[in-house]
Amino acid sequence: MSDGTFLLSISGQIEFVELMSTAGSCYHCKYEFFTGPDWKIIGGLETGISQIANVISNNDKVVFNFPVDAQFKSTNLFGWPQMVLSIYKETTLEGYGRVHLPIKPGRRHLEVNLAKPQASSLLGYIGSFFGYQPELLQPKMLASTAGNNLIRMETSGRAHMSFNVISQGLLRLGYDLGQTNRE
Repeated sequence: MSDGTFLLSISGQIEFVELMSTAGSCYHCKYEFFTGPDWKIIGGLETGISQIANVISNNDKVVFNFPVDAQFKSTNLFGWPQMVLSIYKETTLEGYGRVHLPIKPGRRHLEVNLAKPQASSLLGYIGSFFGYQPELLQPKMLASTAGNNLIRMETSGRAHMSFNVISQGLLRLGYDLGQTNRE
């Protein structure tokens, strides 16, 4: 790799989400990666959807243990990969979460706050009484800063994830992310 590129590999899982769950309810989650213009996914999936997790006891954890594996290639740190989560209870949105992938290599545990949009009009408030939940047409927009300050959100829970992070070629390009071993 002498073309000025570096590699980033992540593998791990979306372990569980903490939210108000009732016994007998079903949940699933979606994820998608958002990167800058110089980044390219060279392995793994850009988006994924989990299996259905059934809640048996009335507690605050919904366990997914959903595997995530992706490899990226870039020439620039700008646009470091972000993951956007969407958590659903059956077909109703329970919350969105967004997090940058860890920069430092090694085993990393991430806790991501979840939030869901609030209704922004009288019609939306009336619809919420009938079970309507506002959703974003493109959840990836949360990874950019364009217009996010205009969205009213309410906290809805927290997602827990763990990843193994491996990078290659960063030291050669002059980036030191606190790696313990030299390339």
